[in-house]
Amino acid sequence: MKKYGWFVLLLLFVLVVVGCATNSEETMQTEENKELLDAEVVDDFEPYNFDEHLTISMLTTGSPIQYEGNAVFEYIEEKFNVTFDIHYYDRDDFDTYLSTLAASGDLPDIWRFGYNDPRMFNDWAERGAYYDVKPLLEYHPELEAGIPTWAWEVLNPPGHYFGVPEYRLQTRNVLAIRQDWLDNLGLDVPDTLEEFYEVAHAFANQDPNGTGRNDTIGFSALGLFAEEGTAWRGGAFGLAREWKEIDGELVPYQAQLDELTEYITFMRKAYEEDVLDKDFMLHSDWRDANERLSEGIAGIEYVNPNSVHRKEAEDIKAHDPDAALTFLPPPAGPDGERTTPTRPSYFKKVINANVTQEKAHRILAIYEWNITEGYEITRHGLEDIHYTVHEDGTVEQLDAWEEHEPASIGTDILRAWNPLHRAYWWLGEEFEQELAAQYEMNEKYIWEDDNPGLVSDKNVEIGAQLNAEFEQMLTEVVVGRRGMEDVQLAVEQWLENGGQEIIDEVNQLYFEYNTARQ
Repeated sequence: MKKYGWFVLLLLFVLVVVGCATNSEETMQTEENKELLDAEVVDDFEPYNFDEHLTISMLTTGSPIQYEGNAVFEYIEEKFNVTFDIHYYDRDDFDTYLSTLAASGDLPDIWRFGYNDPRMFNDWAERGAYYDVKPLLEYHPELEAGIPTWAWEVLNPPGHYFGVPEYRLQTRNVLAIRQDWLDNLGLDVPDTLEEFYEVAHAFANQDPNGTGRNDTIGFSALGLFAEEGTAWRGGAFGLAREWKEIDGELVPYQAQLDELTEYITFMRKAYEEDVLDKDFMLHSDWRDANERLSEGIAGIEYVNPNSVHRKEAEDIKAHDPDAALTFLPPPAGPDGERTTPTRPSYFKKVINANVTQEKAHRILAIYEWNITEGYEITRHGLEDIHYTVHEDGTVEQLDAWEEHEPASIGTDILRAWNPLHRAYWWLGEEFEQELAAQYEMNEKYIWEDDNPGLVSDKNVEIGAQLNAEFEQMLTEVVVGRRGMEDVQLAVEQWLENGGQEIIDEVNQLYFEYNTARQ
């Protein structure tokens, strides 16, 4: 991996390890780096000249992909005259790991920022770690046009693009319901939250699987407030995903007493009547709750449309060969509001601020290729290696596709802005059409977070602890250890113990954010 000059080592050591940098050192771009980059700008620079061989180091998430003998890597490296040096990290310890690399001068040329932590992104931007790619995009117009403007701007200060946005499907998961259970009980697919509860109650109490045992529930959950599991419930009652703009001010869900009271009342009733999974508070991942559907226990749960055909739809048949799933829109709440699980789209591929201009352009050229003419290569692979096309036009997946993982390579480079990136040719047009219809439906019910990525210092300091205490108290209300009056107590304590300071800080930032964009 490339080593950097003594001044960069010293700067990073001061910023990351000692942590006592002066205000001038905490600018978006260090004076030393600015001078270095300015010196490289020459009139005859050719951003698409690939004559010089470059090694590009990358740090990304996930399981390692086979590199040696991988036809997709070989194709890209030959096309762009590069060699990749790829390393993988554990996302749970990313900040510490990145700081260690910075202190030793081993930051890679590219790394993947993600997992919904705007604080971390802003912190590293203030350290001057990222290359501002905005001035280079005039040479890569298809790259700029292929990504929505809002995605370029999110988390970034006005006039700067630190990082290239990576596509992340915000409204991916869809509610699935056991159609065979509906048929067994003579019920229809529910449309409103009231109808939803009636169906879920019947699933829990009317023996929908015909075993004669009390072995089913209505639905599971990932705690009370996880974004990917709460949406059809909390959002239907008007709760903010995180923050909601009300009368020009941002209000967090922790301060919405009326909406919280309705939501917790609903969940408490579901718990008391055995409609809700008794272990909902123990789940740490949406897949934990999802397993209740796969196990033939829950009748309604969220699934990933990309994989349901080979996961849950097949899993439930192990318990009942006649089992079948139907997909439904999120149920309408008391005021008609419908919301679906919505994930923030903070994923970016950031480029090290200290790479040469030539290398930065080479990286952007690869990104641009990967979302344009190279898109099908890093989705389906190479013909007659990863797939073959038969005379009748059907496409057959070959074993090397699983071995070389073209789609994962595409993600590691830069996932294209296309919700159907998992609709592979060999799955057929019908699958693609069904997937497109599901995503089109989900898009109608996106659960907006009105906070544009603003980070309160107080929230960084105490927010996690405050929220854990808040959810713990309300979980105790749901399971009957506390009375409903403690919903108000939970709100009051959250506000008194620092929540109001968080609200004030975020709204000051929101005012400055809007003022800067007027």
